[in-house]
Amino acid sequence: MSTHLTAGGAPGRRPRVAWLLRVNRLLGTDPAFRSLPAFATAFHGGCYDREVSVSTLSRWETARTAVPWAAVRRYEELLGLPRNLLTATARTVWRYLAPAPVLDTAPVTTGEDLLEDLLEQALSGAVLTGEDWDRIADGLCARPDVVLMPSGTWYGLAERLVEEMVIADDLPWMLRFETLNRLLNHPRGGRTVVLACAELAAGRSRATATEIVCALDNCGHPDAAGRVLAELTDPSGPLAHRGAVMACFRKVGYRHFDRGQLRTLVHALCDSAGTGPVADQVDPLRRWLARAHPEHARTLLGGRGTAPPPTRPRDSAAGLLTPAVRRVTAPVRAMEPDLVPDTTVAHALVAETLTSPVFDVRLYAAFLLAATPYREPLADAVAAELARPSSLRHEELAVPLLEALRILGDRRHRALLKALAVRPGVPRRTAYVAVRALGHVAADDADSGFLRTAVAHHHTAWRLTRDPVSAATVESLVYALGMAARDDLLAEIRSDPGFLPTARTAAAGWLAIPGHRRASALR
Repeated sequence: MSTHLTAGGAPGRRPRVAWLLRVNRLLGTDPAFRSLPAFATAFHGGCYDREVSVSTLSRWETARTAVPWAAVRRYEELLGLPRNLLTATARTVWRYLAPAPVLDTAPVTTGEDLLEDLLEQALSGAVLTGEDWDRIADGLCARPDVVLMPSGTWYGLAERLVEEMVIADDLPWMLRFETLNRLLNHPRGGRTVVLACAELAAGRSRATATEIVCALDNCGHPDAAGRVLAELTDPSGPLAHRGAVMACFRKVGYRHFDRGQLRTLVHALCDSAGTGPVADQVDPLRRWLARAHPEHARTLLGGRGTAPPPTRPRDSAAGLLTPAVRRVTAPVRAMEPDLVPDTTVAHALVAETLTSPVFDVRLYAAFLLAATPYREPLADAVAAELARPSSLRHEELAVPLLEALRILGDRRHRALLKALAVRPGVPRRTAYVAVRALGHVAADDADSGFLRTAVAHHHTAWRLTRDPVSAATVESLVYALGMAARDDLLAEIRSDPGFLPTARTAAAGWLAIPGHRRASALR
């Protein structure tokens, strides 16, 4: 696994995928499949055309051997899970925790769609699903020397894929994000895909630039390294800068920067303020880079010379984080303890979700938890923590709790997010993260009256303070409006000359997205 991303002793990518399969089988709806012999007897069929033994299943579920991707798909079929729930999650985590850049993975999609047909649909006004994009990646990556005509085809593909990705959520987002990662590493098309990402992040997709720039972290092409450094030294916006900072964790670990570029990175980090709602990853990167390259430690740390462990909570919140992790983990211990006696991996994932200073570590741990039967009880436990006044007073605890609820939560938790978004006395950065979550947790259940009130509330706060947190909160409300397809409110913001300019630009960007791409992003 990538030791620069997780704390020492944390489970690697194979144990995480093994745990994902084991927990879903043991806690699934069919009690017969809790027996490995019964599961092995039923395994042959569907997308898996070979017999498997009990010992093979045991080795997969204990991480002694890697599980084939087709077998992960078969787990989905047998357990009656939503298609791609396990395969997309496993592939995403597998790539993120790889010790080296993942250039491609074995296909997991099936079907008779020809690549040419799918490419024609992608370049037209047809509606595409996340699995269609997966098939496109399978077809293109199986033919590394493929020539696409006309010459702008690669750019057009990347442009549509990125635009759908930034307005997708959950599994539709995960499938598109993985497709983008695969195309970024395509021998022939990768350079054009890097260019498309850079231009979109600096242009009309600036309001969602973080994930676009961050996606360059797994791409080994020199152009990707150059684009990331450009967003650090001369950022096109704060969100693009944040994406570049996040990309550097893995790009440095993968040695994508030469010595000169590494020095540029060090000086850029020293010049970064490291404050504000979207600058939260600057200090963790400084600390990690100082440990990875001790020759730059004094420059990065201002004479301190050494950095604390990357996953150590801030001292001011340490007394709250530890009991919070214990309380949030309680449902894991309580759910069928006789069936899943070993909860080591689950405990580690909850701890990463709530305490890691690296945003992506928190995100990918939450993805794994969300793909298991633990999702609902964990979401309820997180919501209960947010109901504690002490949690809301400390951003170091409230922020990761809200980010976890953004992944784990459902319609039952939207009322809590709405309350935290506008409640008097809630710290501004906590309210900002709650607003950001509104674009992901039951976004289609949006209340127009509430959204209009929230926009007025936070825009008034921005007019009074003109501070970065208030501005980012208003921009995030525009994101929530876009995810809720509230074009009426977006149009009002776009046409209001007194509104925050960056929010007006973001609203115009949402309204300019073609309907077929919006429809596709939901699938």
